[in-house]
Amino acid sequence: MVVASLAFLFWQQLPPTEKDLVARLAHDYIGYIFSAAVFLLAGLGFALDWLFRLYILPLDKLAEETRLIHSVNPSHRIHLEGSRDIVRLVNIINESADQYEYLNSQLNTEIERARADADEEKNILAAVMAELPEGVLICNKDGRILLYNKRARRYLVGEIGSIESSDVSPGRFIGLGRSVFGVIDKHLIVHALDEIARKLKSEDADIASYFVTMGADQRLLRVEAVPLLDHRRQFTGFVLIFRDITRQMESGSRLNVLLRSLGRGTRASLASIRAAIEAIIEYPNMDSGKLQKFKEIIHSETITIGRIIDDATSSHFINLRSYWPLTQMSGRDMLAATARKAEEILGIDILTEAADEDLWLKVDSYSIISALTFLQKQLIEVTGSHRLIYKMAREGRFACFDIIWEGKPVRPETLRKWEEQPVAVDRQALSSTLKEIIEQHAAEIWSHAYKDRQKAYLRLLFPVAESVENGRIRNLTILPKSRPEFFDFDLFSQPGQRPELDQHLLPELTYTVFDTETTGLDPQGGDEILSIGAVRIVNNRILREECFDQLVDPRRRIPEESIRIHGILPEMVTGQPPIEKALPSFLQFSEDTILVAHNAAFDMRMLQLKEELSGVRFSNPVLDTMLLSAVVQPGQKDHDMEGIAARLGISIVGRHTALGDALVTAEIFLKLIPLLKKQGIATLGQARSASRKTYYARLKY
Repeated sequence: MVVASLAFLFWQQLPPTEKDLVARLAHDYIGYIFSAAVFLLAGLGFALDWLFRLYILPLDKLAEETRLIHSVNPSHRIHLEGSRDIVRLVNIINESADQYEYLNSQLNTEIERARADADEEKNILAAVMAELPEGVLICNKDGRILLYNKRARRYLVGEIGSIESSDVSPGRFIGLGRSVFGVIDKHLIVHALDEIARKLKSEDADIASYFVTMGADQRLLRVEAVPLLDHRRQFTGFVLIFRDITRQMESGSRLNVLLRSLGRGTRASLASIRAAIEAIIEYPNMDSGKLQKFKEIIHSETITIGRIIDDATSSHFINLRSYWPLTQMSGRDMLAATARKAEEILGIDILTEAADEDLWLKVDSYSIISALTFLQKQLIEVTGSHRLIYKMAREGRFACFDIIWEGKPVRPETLRKWEEQPVAVDRQALSSTLKEIIEQHAAEIWSHAYKDRQKAYLRLLFPVAESVENGRIRNLTILPKSRPEFFDFDLFSQPGQRPELDQHLLPELTYTVFDTETTGLDPQGGDEILSIGAVRIVNNRILREECFDQLVDPRRRIPEESIRIHGILPEMVTGQPPIEKALPSFLQFSEDTILVAHNAAFDMRMLQLKEELSGVRFSNPVLDTMLLSAVVQPGQKDHDMEGIAARLGISIVGRHTALGDALVTAEIFLKLIPLLKKQGIATLGQARSASRKTYYARLKY
């Protein structure tokens, strides 16, 4: 174009005689002129190609590889072909990299030495946490898990293993960053936190709340909830402490054993006493000697019965006392908590008469308050009254909790019908009936009218706790302004999982990095998943102990060529769960996280083809390390896992196993994050947008 423009301008400047001369010369020597032009253009093209290959392309690669050295892999060295100037620049950069690596190594050595003492103390704390007799779990204010020990995991989800194992509760996972509501009923925790808030407001000495929940393997767990406050005394999280009380609860069955043993032991003595009394009645005039003998029999057998009862009850006394785990609660607190729940859920007016300060009950506050709310709901439907009065007073060894209204009392048959119904209030359903909860508290219930017949009441009679327990009082835990010495709980300030995930910075998010091994590379052609492996990234850290590693029965032949790659033999998948059982478990594992995979299009296609069969759908956002590598290193041709790992200085272990590849992919992803940031890609939305623009995003399966 430039040559043609210059020729046109030259032609325009010529006078007419010279134009004729040039035209004749061009006509006579057209072949020579055309050949000269072709050679000129070819030479120009070769010169530009030489310039491009020796200067332009090497500069792009030089920039990418230099960024690798000072960002994620100080050991990387540049090997480029180019002009002498480019090669000289490469040598200078490599020499600087050697010096940088040496200084960086020295600095890291000093840092590691400085951390040694702190790490030792952290390890001591970790060992103590692991061996505590109680399960311990710490959450932030949103219920995200920040720390847990092995006993808590064992209590709540069982031992880690296959999804077919009886030791693991299906669909229940515990891990850093996960929601505690996945393993404990949310209503129980909300109730406990409400009780804690009330205690904090009233400045109670014991600020803990207690409840009972079911764990793994039908364990019955008594849970103590304790708040964590920051230096401004603002609620920032809570601690849950678990104790296994299953054996204590088994004392209920021991009660039947006790009764049977009493029956067997006393049957003979009672028969002897009965026979002696019947003889005395039948022969009222027997002589004094025989009468005395019968009296001695009666006396001897009553002593025997007393000894049997004493022996049996003393051996079972401790177990009988702990038949149901109840905690002490003052009458005033119970009235206030019940009124607050009724006003919140039922929208009714409650007038409360103050109870005595020294009136204490033993209750499971969550179940009994839910039962009382359920009772009031039924009461409103029957009587139509939306204004109730609470009254609690002591009568001997019992506390009378009266719910009073204007109108007629509830019929006994209506009350019996209520007792047989499961307790359900505001979409919260307990597994127990009203009758079961009342019996657990050794309480009684009835309805009656006052003498004037203008008002009626529903009375619950509770045993009074004769003395306040002097057990350990759980003091308030307030976090210092600086971070704790042994642990750095950055998740306290995490933004949480919200719909606007695209706006979150990449290091803030929680990821599930996964990989699949399959019978082949043709999802549409009938190839099946053989194995799923996954690991979680929380707070920019790989949690190697929180893994998902599951073999899958493909229910088809495994080709020899695929066995040579992944090493999964037919006998290894025999008896393993099919895909329709494995996928729901993996969905639970990856819940509320971003999915990350290498060449994710293939793995996601394998999952999507099984959605109808398994009944689950993976709607998580997805990132692909192959696409992200192409974003940060567009000048590189090799974006397979081995090539990326080599450039980033990552050692590959367990290649072509699902879990091994997932771990390598996780390391690659963490090293790509700072490289993305240097290109202005900091959020999830920016990473997804940049990935879509790469060539590899066009791959379909």
